Order: sequence, then C-alpha cells, then structure tokens
Amino acid sequence: METKTLRLILGDQLNGNHSWFETIDNSITYVMMEIRTETDYAIHHIQKITAFFAAMRQFSNFLRSKKHHCIYLEINDKDNLQSFETNLSFIIERDHYTRFEYLLPDEYRVDTVLQKFTSQLAIASKVYDTEHFFSPRNELGKFFEDKKTFLMESFYRALRKKHHVLMSGDNPITGQWNYDQENRKKLPKNHKPAPPLVFNNDVSHILDAILQNDLNIVIPGLTI
Repeated sequence: METKTLRLILGDQLNGNHSWFETIDNSITYVMMEIRTETDYAIHHIQKITAFFAAMRQFSNFLRSKKHHCIYLEINDKDNLQSFETNLSFIIERDHYTRFEYLLPDEYRVDTVLQKFTSQLAIASKVYDTEHFFSPRNELGKFFEDKKTFLMESFYRALRKKHHVLMSGDNPITGQWNYDQENRKKLPKNHKPAPPLVFNNDVSHILDAILQNDLNIVIPGLTI
C-alpha cells in the first residue's frame, strides 16, 4: 500500500526553513487547526489569539504557495471538532492516511496529549525535532546526567563552545562569559522606551470569528 502521511503543525511551529519543507511530496499533507482546547484551557488576551490565528493562516498560505498540500481548519468551520485528537482522528479516517507525523511541542500539556494520541493510533507515527532551538530536547538532561550540581551557566557555556557563538577558541571574544552585573542596573530616570512595532494588517475577519465563538478571552476592560 502506498504511504499517505498527515503532518500536524502547531501554532508556534511556523518555521518555513524546517527540513520538512525542503521538498514537495504529494503523499504528504500538512494540517493546521484553530481549536477550542487551545484557546480555552486558560484566559488569553484577544490580541494574542488574533495574532496566533493570523500567523497560522498566513503560514498555511505560504505552504500552499510552495505547492505543499495543506488542510486548514478555522475556528468556526463546521467540520472543526475543536480538539487535536478528534480532528486528527476524523481526518485520518476520512482521507485514509497510513502515517501520522508531528513536531515536538514546546508545551508539556500538548506534548502529553499528542503522545497519548499516537500511542492509540492504528497507523504508524513519528515525531520530529522542531529545529528552532540550539539544542535538541534531550541535550540538557544528558549534559547534567553525571553531575552533582545543576548550574545553567555551565550548559550555556557548553553551547557557546559547541556552536562557536561569540568565541575565540575556547574563550569568549570579550574575555567575559556574561554581563549579568551590568544587566541588574536600573534604567536611567529619563529613559524613554522605544515605540511599539505596529503592523497595519486587517484582521477584522479573524476578530469577528473569535467574538462569534465565545472563546475564553479577555478584552481590556471586558472579559468574555
């Protein structure tokens, strides 16, 4: 039987440079979804949810522009079952996928959900690194495996050496590993913060969808 793969992309995994996207494969379909389990597990500021949805929709358009197959479920789509497990199960069965893949979530809660989901799948599955950190998930644990003290500074220095970041041989180029003492100084009394970076994007259609679905959000001065 020909392999047919469904790949899940989460809202904080929008990395167009990931190795997944280096080649076009018609047997692979990417899926992204706006779901209530991710908006409602805690109260979120409406700007955060709007920005997430806008970024996700833009990324799905980017994938399509590169000729990747992509399924996208908006928050108010009638076929949206509002959770990873239910949506994925429905799509896998409906479209007869033979394999499921996803990227390691950065959040423990979501990681647990997807581990449980894949453990119950009748089809093959595989998880990949997100490729957006200097270190893979298990590197920190391996680094401290035989050590009696757990000082992050030692891991930080090891990564600097490994990736040759601001280094001259095995030493920092300035002679100092960090400038923590200087960072503890208070801002000058007359300091003026830089103006916020504001983008002129029309997201009114996303905002309308959020308000129509009674999500667990907060609007300044009003909780919905």
